Amino acid sequence: MAAAVYGMRAVGRSEHFIACGVLIRTTSRIRQGAEHTVDYQIWFVLGVLLGNGVGCLLAVFCLVRMVDQRRTVRNRVFLVLVASWALVETARDDMLFVAATAIHMSDYQVHFFLAPSMILTVFTVLATATLLWLVARYPHPVWTAGAGTAVGLLLGVMSLQAALAGRTGSALSIDIADSLVIAAVLGVATGISVLLGTGATRRSAIATAVTLLAICLTIAQYRIAGGVTTDPSILVDSDVGIDPIQLGVFTAVALGVRAIALTVISMIDEGGPESSPDQPQEQVASRDRP
Repeated sequence: MAAAVYGMRAVGRSEHFIACGVLIRTTSRIRQGAEHTVDYQIWFVLGVLLGNGVGCLLAVFCLVRMVDQRRTVRNRVFLVLVASWALVETARDDMLFVAATAIHMSDYQVHFFLAPSMILTVFTVLATATLLWLVARYPHPVWTAGAGTAVGLLLGVMSLQAALAGRTGSALSIDIADSLVIAAVLGVATGISVLLGTGATRRSAIATAVTLLAICLTIAQYRIAGGVTTDPSILVDSDVGIDPIQLGVFTAVALGVRAIALTVISMIDEGGPESSPDQPQEQVASRDRP
């Protein structure tokens, strides 16, 4: 009797081990199906860096001028809105370009559903504009750096959401710890760039702000692309959205709009600030010229 009971227990353990083995192999196949590679083609990387550079240059161009008290409130609000749009749109569209050109899912047809990104863009631009307007009104270094860091966190959130806009039949995801690290580093870099660029009069400060932010944003976007995985347990409609080629055209047009906006605004602003009758005709305290 004891032998029979022992034999039944042994069989139970054996079946348990077999079941575990099947589970492990199944999980392995699922993970293998969810694997992807990130392609760091030098021309695409340089293109992303160029796109980020144009957007960051447009933003810093506005940051330099938005604290000028000789300008009308309307003109300064316009500069704040343009800077906010430039930062958020650049983070979103260049992240979409990275997702379309660098992320290659094995055995998956990827489409990108942009509606959530567009909705989030509106709220992110408004939040960024609120922070930058407070910087324009109260350009204290501590507040400027803090607000810039908050803007950087918003850019990180925008980039993460854009990266997860892809649909492969399974939901895309990214590790929370990686997301927090990327957003934190981007926040610090943005805080430094906003501090350097706001009201800057030295060309070296402006160049440093643009270069630092463009490089850090590019690194963050490719780092996000490297951390994206699929979750086969969550099924989504992969036919909804646009394909990578259409998305590439969309982001190329967005870069063109950015460049045109930079050209037009720099030409309009070439004549100097628009004076406000309510403001004294003197420049707000800023860094000394070289």
